[in-house]
Amino acid sequence: MAANERVSRLRERMLVTPAICVERAYYMTKSYQKTENLPTILRRAHALADILDHMTIRIEEGELIAGWQTSKERGGALLIEMRCDWIMDELDSVQCREWDKYQPLSEEEKAMIREIVPYWQGKTLSDYWLGAVPHWAAKLENVLQTGGFCRNGHHQAHSVGDYESILKYGLRATLDLVEKKLSSIDPFSPEDLDRYHFYQSVKIVQEAVIRHAHRYADLGEKMANEEPDPVRRAELKELAANCRHVPEHPARTFREAIQSIWLVFVPLMIECWGAGMSLGRVDQYLLPFYQADLAAGRITRDEALELASLLLIKLNAAINLQEGFLSVAFSGYPVMQGLTIGGITPDGRDAVNELTYLFLDAEADVGLTAEDVVVRISRYNPEKFVIRACEVARDLHGKLKFVSDDTSIPSLLQMGTPLEDARDYVSVGCHNPSIPYRAHDPNGNVVNCGLMIELALNNGVFRQTGERIGAETGDPRSFTSFDQVREAFMIQFRYLMRATFIFKNADMQMFGEHSACPLLSSVYPVCLEKGIDIYQGGTFPQLSHTTGLGCLADVGDSLAAIKKVVFDDKKITMAQLCDALDANFEGFDDVRRLLKQAPKFGNDDDYVDLLLRDVLREMCHYIKQFKTYKNARNSCSSITMTANIPYGAILGATPDGRKAGEPLAEGGISPHQGRNVSGVTSTFRSVAKLDQELLANGSILNIRVSPELCKNENGLRNFALMLRTFCENGGNLVQFNFTSNEMLREAQKFPEKYKDLLVRVATYSAYFTELSPALQNNIIERSELH
Repeated sequence: MAANERVSRLRERMLVTPAICVERAYYMTKSYQKTENLPTILRRAHALADILDHMTIRIEEGELIAGWQTSKERGGALLIEMRCDWIMDELDSVQCREWDKYQPLSEEEKAMIREIVPYWQGKTLSDYWLGAVPHWAAKLENVLQTGGFCRNGHHQAHSVGDYESILKYGLRATLDLVEKKLSSIDPFSPEDLDRYHFYQSVKIVQEAVIRHAHRYADLGEKMANEEPDPVRRAELKELAANCRHVPEHPARTFREAIQSIWLVFVPLMIECWGAGMSLGRVDQYLLPFYQADLAAGRITRDEALELASLLLIKLNAAINLQEGFLSVAFSGYPVMQGLTIGGITPDGRDAVNELTYLFLDAEADVGLTAEDVVVRISRYNPEKFVIRACEVARDLHGKLKFVSDDTSIPSLLQMGTPLEDARDYVSVGCHNPSIPYRAHDPNGNVVNCGLMIELALNNGVFRQTGERIGAETGDPRSFTSFDQVREAFMIQFRYLMRATFIFKNADMQMFGEHSACPLLSSVYPVCLEKGIDIYQGGTFPQLSHTTGLGCLADVGDSLAAIKKVVFDDKKITMAQLCDALDANFEGFDDVRRLLKQAPKFGNDDDYVDLLLRDVLREMCHYIKQFKTYKNARNSCSSITMTANIPYGAILGATPDGRKAGEPLAEGGISPHQGRNVSGVTSTFRSVAKLDQELLANGSILNIRVSPELCKNENGLRNFALMLRTFCENGGNLVQFNFTSNEMLREAQKFPEKYKDLLVRVATYSAYFTELSPALQNNIIERSELH
C-alpha cells in the first residue's frame, strides 16, 4: 500500500459519527466491586489493569501503529466514576441529538450501562463535589457555570509524561526502580504506608501496560500468520515485534519510538480521560531516533512522514463525551489531544529541526479535527519555518495554534519556574503553558466577567432571577464618577471569586481523594521519586491551578462605553443608562447607538485598550495572592472557549450595546465578534498592550482573516512577518480562521458539499457542518479582517 494511499484510507476512517464505548466503564465497575476494602490508589490501579487486560483490541487494515483507546473506530469512553446521571437520561436519545450526536447504543450496551450505573449512584466525583461545597456556594453553580472538572464529567488531563525517558530506558527500568523503592519502605512510618501503596499501584499499572502491548504483539503475530499478502505479512510481523519490545524496553528505531509513545499514551488516556493530553515536544525527543535511522539506511524521510501522519490520525480516535445541553455550546467533539513543535531548546537555542518540518508536512497531509498541533514561535526561529507553518495553517483554514516564546517564557518565570524548564514548555489543553513531566497545571474555573458588569450596575442582583448573588455596591444611579463604576465592578469580581476558589479547591480535593492516577504519576519522575500521586501534589512546587478570566473584551467595551458616554461626554446619565439596560434597550435606541459608537477593544484605541489593561492587572494581582489546594500557586488565564454563548444567554443587556441573551466575546482576549473593524494589525496591537505575562496559564485570541490576505507567496511572507511581530511584541497565543463569509454561509446552506471544511472554533478545531447553528453564527459574526 503506497504511503499516500495508506494515510488517505486511514484518515477517511475517522470521518464517521462517533460512538460511545461502554467497556471502560463496565470493567472499571466490575473491578471496583471487587476492591472495596483497598485504598483508592490501589483500586484505581487494579481498575486500569482490568480494563487493559479485557478491553477489545484490533489492528485495522493497513495500520502500522497498534493501539486504540476504545472498541470503536472513533469513540468516547463513558466516565462512570465522574458522573452517571446524564447518560441514563439520554440512553435512548444520544443518536437523536441535533448536535454532537452519537451512533445508537446496542441493546447489549444499554443493558451493560443499566447494570453498572446503580453501583455509582452517590459515589461519583460529581456527587462528592456537591457534598463538599458549602450550600451558599453550590447555589451559585448554575449562574457561575464554573463547577470544574468534577461537574463537567471529565478528568483534568492537561498533562504530558516523560516520553524521552520511556524511549531511553523503557518501563522495565521504572519497575526496577519501584522494587528498590519498595525495599526501602519503613513499615513503622505512617508516611511510608502511603508511599507503599503508591509504589504498589505503579507496579500494577506499568505491568498492565506491558501486558497490553504484548496482547497487540500476539494479535499481530496471529494476523501475520494468516495474511496471504507478503508485503502486509512483513508489516504485521514488524508491528508485532515492536509491540513485543516496547514500551517495556528502550526503543531502538524511529518505528519503535513512535509505537512506544503511543502504547503509553493510550493507557494514560484510558486512566485519566479528558481534554488536553499531550505527546509533548515530539520534534525534540524523537529526533535522535530519526537521525540514527536515516544515517543507517533503516528509514527514508517519506517512510518517517507516513508514520508521523499515522500518529496524528490516531489522535482522532478518541473524543470527550458530553451531555446534550453542553453540545449546543461546545459542539464539534472537542478533545484537544496534541503536540508542540518549534520554539527554543532548554539552553536557549533555536529548536527547529528536520522533524519539526516533517510534522508540519504530516499535519498538512492529515488535517483532521482532533490532533492539536501547537507551533511555538521564537525570535530565534528561521523565517522559512514560520512561513511554512503559516502556509499549512492557511491550507487547513486555520487549524494550527501559534504561541509566542517571547511572552510564554517570561510569564512562567514570573511564576517561579526555573529558566531551563520555562524554555521547555508545551501547550496543553486549550492553551496552558506547562513544563513536560515536571509541572502539573490543571485548568479549572472560567469566570464569566460579563456577569460582574451586570452585578455592578444592579447592586449585586442577577437580572434573570431578581436574586442578589453579588455584593451590595449601591444604587448605580447614584454613582457620580467613573471610579465608582470601576470599583463596583472590582468588588463584584472579588466577591464572586470566593465561590470560584471554593469550587476549584473542592474539585482538586475530590480528585486527590477519589481519583488517583498512578500511571500518570509514574511518568512524572518527581512523583515517582517522592512516592506521591500527581493529584496529591506530587509535582509541587511546580503545581499551579488556573482561574480563567472569560469574555474580557466585554469588560473593556462596557467600562469604556460608560466612561465615554456618561462621564466624559455627558451624553446620558447613569439613571438613563440603567433604565436602558433594564428595558433591554427597548425605547432607548439613541442610548444604544451612543454606547455602540464608544471605543471598542481590538481597534488599537488606547482609550479602551489601556483601561482594560489596568483592570486586567488588578484582577490578576488579586487572584495570584491566594494559594489553593496542596498550597499550589494560583495563576491566571484568559480562556473562554465557546462558553461565551451560555454566558451571554443568562445575562441581560450590557453597556457595550449588547442585548440580553446575545453571546459575549469568544476566545478569551478576542475582541467581541464584529467589533474589531480596523484590520489584523490593529487587533494585534490592542491585544499586545495587555500584560499577557500576567496570564501565566495562557490566553486565547481568535482572528478570522480573508483567504486573500496570504493567497500568494508575497502575501504569505508578509503574513508570517506580521505574526512574528505580534509574537515578539507582547502577543501570546493566536489562531486563525482562513474562511470567507461567502464560504461559511454557503456551507450552512449546503452542508453536504462542505463536510471537510475545518474551522477554528475556539481552542479546538471542528468541521463547520458539525457545529450547532449558534456556534456557526458566532464564527460568521467574527470580523473578516484584511
